[in-house]
Amino acid sequence: MKQLIILRHGKAEHDTMAKDDYDRILTDRGQKNARDMGLYIGKRAATPDLILTSSAKRAHETAILAAGGVGYPEEMIHTDQNLYFAPAAWILNTISKLPDSVESCLYVGHNPGVTELVNHLGVRLDNLPTASAVCFEFQLDSWVEITAEKANFRWIKLAREL
Repeated sequence: MKQLIILRHGKAEHDTMAKDDYDRILTDRGQKNARDMGLYIGKRAATPDLILTSSAKRAHETAILAAGGVGYPEEMIHTDQNLYFAPAAWILNTISKLPDSVESCLYVGHNPGVTELVNHLGVRLDNLPTASAVCFEFQLDSWVEITAEKANFRWIKLAREL
């Protein structure tokens, strides 16, 4: 069985002309929500085998804070610059290439891609809010076999519910 937890990065500082979007960092609320969501995921789903994140600062910072909550070593977080604002198809393609030894993956990314991915996998949302997570399971042995038809929705947790 494969488990995929999709986490949108925490609330980030506003986009300004003085700072590139890629370099925006989390606000205090974004940090707290990311930490709290990591604790929630740790209680609900245990420690993932892999945390995969966009390399943008706000996503990577969210991954680090969530990793602390689930007991995942920060130095083992895998960042991928190609996941910065990636569409759902690109995210799914990247996930399909994970080693089969990985049973559970926590993916940290950006909208609109994370909401598109959640919708593609069968949960209809207008918007996955910042620092919110959705969990799917797949009764499969290989990530390459993952499709929307094989997705089993397990749970959703919004940051405002924490």
